[in-house]
This record gives sequence, C-alpha cells and structure tokens, in this order.
Amino acid sequence: MYNYITGKIVKKDLTKNICVVEVNNIGYEIVVSQNTLEEIEEGEVVRFYIVEISGGLYNSGLPTLYGFISQEEKEIFLAFKDNLSNVGPKKALEYLDKVKNNISQFKTAIKTKNHKILTSLFGFKHSSAEKIISALSNVELFIKDEVEEKINIDIYSDIISALTNLGYKEQQVKPIVEKVLLQHDINTATKKSGELISMFLSLVLKELGQSSK
Repeated sequence: MYNYITGKIVKKDLTKNICVVEVNNIGYEIVVSQNTLEEIEEGEVVRFYIVEISGGLYNSGLPTLYGFISQEEKEIFLAFKDNLSNVGPKKALEYLDKVKNNISQFKTAIKTKNHKILTSLFGFKHSSAEKIISALSNVELFIKDEVEEKINIDIYSDIISALTNLGYKEQQVKPIVEKVLLQHDINTATKKSGELISMFLSLVLKELGQSSK
C-alpha cells in the first residue's frame, strides 16, 4: 500500500484524468481530479497522496491509484466515497473538484449544516446538498475544529475565499489569515462587514508579501 508517491510528471491524459509519474525509471499511472490535472505540468515534480482501490472503471478490474495534492484533499475524497450512498471513486472525484479550491468553507458548511453554501458557492443540487450534509455532519473530519475557536469563522472563511479567488493556495494562506485575525482579536462577537473583510484582506496580503521576500 502506498502513502504517497513523489516523482516527475511525464504524461497527462485529459480525456481520462490520468497522469503518469516517473519514480526511479518506473512509471506510475495515477487518476487525479480534473482541476488537479489542469494545475500540474509535464516535467514538474509532484507529490501525490495515494488511495489504492481494487477494481473499478479505470483499470479493467486491477488496482487503481488515485492521487491528491494534499492529505486534506485525500481525506475529503475518502469522506465522499466512504460515507455517501451510491458514490464511488469517480463521483467522489467530481465532488472533490467542486470543493477543492475552498475546502475550509466546505468544512464550515458541513459543520454548520448550511445548505445554501453548498448550492450557491459549490454548485451542488439541493438534493445532493442535503445528502452530503446528512452523511458527513457526524464524520470526525468535519467535527474537529478547523481553526482556533476564538476566531470568527465567517470572517475567516470570507478572507480565505477572497484569497483563493486571487490565485493563492488555501494551505498557503490559512495560517497567515488565522495569525492576523488572532492578533486583532477578531472573535465570534465581531460583527462581519464588507469594510472589515477588505481591511483584513489588505493586512493578510501585506503579510503574504513580506513572507515571500
């Protein structure tokens, strides 16, 4: 069983959502989400966190490797596949594609049972949103706190969303957003406003600029 595979991308197949990763002159065929396949480039060295599934659509009944850019994406994929009825690996990848650019807000939607976020932000049908919340709301991944309890989760999520829309990676910005909000005591009692979001977005961008120097 593989935990992760690190190697050079030598081939991408956009029609099958498959890439070939070369490690020590061995090519591993790995199924990835459509968004991930568009993000990676041939010749790039990438680490994929692996889920190995026996049988299935892609490999004529043989074990298939599914790859994820982060451990968190892997956990979300497994949550979809293992807890939703009639959802196999292919559908779980499609669901992951919908949420992978804003995982923190997806987790917030599950934790707070907010159907509106799933339908309006992530594009799930209302029936699918209900099924997802019902199936995942008691899964440990979504019960544990994503950020410090003192932080206002709505403000935190809005800033993360704005930064990912600007092209930043969620895992890159999450600790900086949390740090800035804690420094300014933005807690659950803080009233959210567009002006407040803009101000703290500017502070986080300044912090990101300093950390990249």
